[in-house]
Amino acid sequence: MIHRLRGELVEKSGEGAVLDVGGVGYYVATPLSTLRKLPRVGQECVLHTRMVVREDAIQLFGFATREERASFDALTAVSKVGPKLALAVLSALSPAQISEAVGRGDVTKLASVPGLGKKTAERLVLELRGKDFVPFEPQVSGNGAGSAYLEAREALTGLGYSLEEAEQVLRDVPEQDSVQEYVKAALRKIGSER
Repeated sequence: MIHRLRGELVEKSGEGAVLDVGGVGYYVATPLSTLRKLPRVGQECVLHTRMVVREDAIQLFGFATREERASFDALTAVSKVGPKLALAVLSALSPAQISEAVGRGDVTKLASVPGLGKKTAERLVLELRGKDFVPFEPQVSGNGAGSAYLEAREALTGLGYSLEEAEQVLRDVPEQDSVQEYVKAALRKIGSER
C-alpha cells in the first residue's frame, strides 16, 4: 500500500496532481484544500496518501496533512460515502470543521457541502459521533457551542443571511443564554458594521 509520496510536483489540475517519484509519475486525486497548499510545479512536495482498490480501478488520494487523511478514512467508512464525496467534504470543510459539525450534530453545516444531501449528512453525524478522528473541543466563548447557537444561525439564515455570514457574525458574539439573545446580539453587530 502506498502511504506517503515525496517527489517533484510535475502537474496540477482542479482534481489532483502528478508527482514524479523516482522517475514514476503518480496521479493523486486531492481535495481543493490540499491543492491550495501545494507548491509551484517543479518543486518538491509530500502527500499523505490513501490507496483505494476497487474491482475496476486502483485510485490514489493525497492529502497535505495526516489529519485530512484521517478524516478521509473516517468519511469513507460511513455507508454510502465514497472517495469522491469524501473529497468534496474535505474541499469544503477542514478536518476540525467536520469534527465540530459532527460533535454538535450540525446537519445543516454538513449538508451545505455540494453533493452531500441532508440524509447523508444525518448519517455522517450518526456514524461519526463519538469517533475521535479529529478531536473536537467546543469553545466556551466566541462561537457559542450548543443548540442555542445552531438555532440562532438558523434564524439568521431564515432572515436572508448566508450560512457563512451567519456563522461569521455569531463567531464574534459572546456566548448567550438563549436563541433570542444570540439573534439580538448578532443583529446589533451587523447593524454596527454598516
